[in-house]
Amino acid sequence: MSSTEEGGGAVGAVSTDQTINKNNTNNDSVNIDMRCTDVPLSNGELANLKSLDKAFDGGERNLTANPLIRKVPSTLRRTVDFMKYFKPKVISIGPIHHDDPTLHESKELKLKLAAKFVNNIGVERESLYSNIKKEMDGLKKCYDPQELEKYRDDDEKLAWMFFVDGCAILQAVYLRYGGDIFYVYGQLFIKNDMLTFVYSDLFLLENQLPFRVLELLTSSGNGKKFMNAIPRFIDGAVINQGEDSEWWWEKQKEGERIHLLNLLRERLLVGKGKPWWWRWHLWLFTEHGSSNEARTKRHHLHNIGNVKELKKAGIWLKASKTSCLTDISFNPEDVKEMRDAGVLYNGLGSEEEVAKLFNKMNADLVPSPQIYSDVEQQIHNHCKNMLINNVAQWYHAYFRSPWSFWALVAAIAALYLSALQTYYTIHQPK
Repeated sequence: MSSTEEGGGAVGAVSTDQTINKNNTNNDSVNIDMRCTDVPLSNGELANLKSLDKAFDGGERNLTANPLIRKVPSTLRRTVDFMKYFKPKVISIGPIHHDDPTLHESKELKLKLAAKFVNNIGVERESLYSNIKKEMDGLKKCYDPQELEKYRDDDEKLAWMFFVDGCAILQAVYLRYGGDIFYVYGQLFIKNDMLTFVYSDLFLLENQLPFRVLELLTSSGNGKKFMNAIPRFIDGAVINQGEDSEWWWEKQKEGERIHLLNLLRERLLVGKGKPWWWRWHLWLFTEHGSSNEARTKRHHLHNIGNVKELKKAGIWLKASKTSCLTDISFNPEDVKEMRDAGVLYNGLGSEEEVAKLFNKMNADLVPSPQIYSDVEQQIHNHCKNMLINNVAQWYHAYFRSPWSFWALVAAIAALYLSALQTYYTIHQPK
């Protein structure tokens, strides 16, 4: 539309193409399409504008769907101290850290573990790989599409990654949590400290593999023994498992498990309530079950209290030549108790400094569960024994010092004399 204002001459001219959509039945809105043809737009600029349509059509995120495997939010990645909580130290699993140059030794380690698994599973490797290839479309849906952008046209590379990483996970877990742990440790081709770091890497958010991969790899042959090691592995990361170690796994359905980290979360949130028949099942098949499972369970972690709590339970400290103090969380009271018992000598000046030193050193030290498993089990059983606990607390209350002991003796003597006096008062000779 071209117009000229008559009052003051031609002050300006505007040339536009305006189309007003009047076909609006609800009278709620009017769509006006105003196209400017004077400024040409490049293909790149048009693509940018179309990206708005793509973002709008994407809609809101489905919060009820299974969580996708993705990188942690950028707000967390900016904090340097948080890097160790999502960046693997030894082994990369999945596509996010696959090409990390600091993990170049990871590929060789995974190939060794995968070769060991293929040799032990009792199934042709071509068949195992084909199982992964058949479900590639479903497996890719477990990731944020952005994380698989570089593999968009390369299913072959992605399938090989899933195959090797899945085999490596199963074999690594079986090495420590398999049926006969002593036999397996005799065949170790990986150092214990390296294996421990592998286990910690398997629970990192950015280092996850769809659990369906593990299910496909263990669906035939000797796969059951490898899958049975998974709940033991997750139990091993939970302090004070109690009676729920088998119960929580029974609730997990095949095909609905997301990944190892999610299973660990499910394990930590498992409810306490169980049907009455489960206790009979636990008694029949756990305490009187196979010796292999009993041996494996000994390597689970137990919640060992601090020094003060151990003393209350009747466990006393004694000086030793060992320097392995990494399994205890230290506080200033613990340092004082250990100093009084001659376990350590404080040259730093204060108990607080010693506690900070040990806690900092413990952060990156590698535990050795198979060495301390028997001791941990004995301490756990001792602390759970109510009779021993009551006796220990009674002893700790009345025999901790000579004054408390003599006070107890005096109290008993006073009661005895009062009883005698009462008796002779009632039964006076006539």
